[in-house]
Amino acid sequence: MDKVKVAVVGCGMIAEQSYLPGIVQMEKAKLVAVCDIVEERAELLQEKFGVLRYYTDLDTMLAEEEFDLLVNLTIIPMHYPLNLKALQAGKHVYSEKTFALTTEEATELVETAKAKGVKLGAAAATMLSPVNQMVRRLVEGGAIGKVTFAKVVSSHGGPAAETWPADPTWFYKKGAGPLPDMGVYGLHSITGILGPARRVTAFAGISVPVRYVGGGPFAGKRIDVEEDDLNLIMLDFGEATFAIVDGSFCVRATKAPSMEIMGSDGTIAVQPLWGGGAPISLWRDEAKLGVRGWTEVEMPAGGRWSLANGVEHLIDCIIEDKEPIVSGEHARHVLEIMDKTKVAAKTGVTQVLETTFPRR
Repeated sequence: MDKVKVAVVGCGMIAEQSYLPGIVQMEKAKLVAVCDIVEERAELLQEKFGVLRYYTDLDTMLAEEEFDLLVNLTIIPMHYPLNLKALQAGKHVYSEKTFALTTEEATELVETAKAKGVKLGAAAATMLSPVNQMVRRLVEGGAIGKVTFAKVVSSHGGPAAETWPADPTWFYKKGAGPLPDMGVYGLHSITGILGPARRVTAFAGISVPVRYVGGGPFAGKRIDVEEDDLNLIMLDFGEATFAIVDGSFCVRATKAPSMEIMGSDGTIAVQPLWGGGAPISLWRDEAKLGVRGWTEVEMPAGGRWSLANGVEHLIDCIIEDKEPIVSGEHARHVLEIMDKTKVAAKTGVTQVLETTFPRR
């Protein structure tokens, strides 16, 4: 197989601005169809990206279109049922986050993919980032000694605080919130670097119960917040290695690194993508290593990361018949953390995590 035939379901903002511009540039991908329940959106993206056909129903596309890989970019509540349909039809699937709503649904997707002999990939594809890959190499290479704890910022001010092109109300309703929108990125990164977590405890609540849209076509609209907008999560990785992850709509601005990993011999600090300067700084202990202070970590030239990288990686895995880094198992582990974050915050009881994932 030289090229993988790709079909996309969900023709909203993320498809138009983030995924389709990348997919049409991929040498090993051929975009053959798009699908959306709103015909105008499907037709618009068909014309904009030169796609042969568009559909308004996934069942029809599965029945009539010849393709290998479904990329699911619909709204979060539709990810699981559409992913399951495609897997049952023998299609490879790459899904935007979160690829299911519960750990049980995630397990069904993972097991269905195995039974059908197809690949399942799931966002957030943060471990394909050259920065995270370098951080993992530094940690595993002993650059900071034994890891003691980490701090991860995985928040922003929330869509209502920005000039949002669509109505952001649903982000604040039950089943949505900052965990599946933002916290998922930090959780994928820290578990990808340190490995599966063993236990989780958390605080969560609605910190700002009423929001007003700051700009765009819905500027000034009042939103009554129904889902927790602030989550503080503590993860136990075993051997007294802990991490603190925030996932909230309550960070309007910060000067903190997006991630810091502390060890017995040093510290790794990762700057936000928009911060400028060196993305990774390393501090090491003078007494043990003969150096002291911060140094910038040299990164390979040309390394870039985008949301569409997850699709490109899965396409390589399909052609080469290898298992993906952005695996369903990893996404399931992160989903279990988010599920049990809610339980831990509500009950005040630390929750044991049961899932794991292969690290590649």
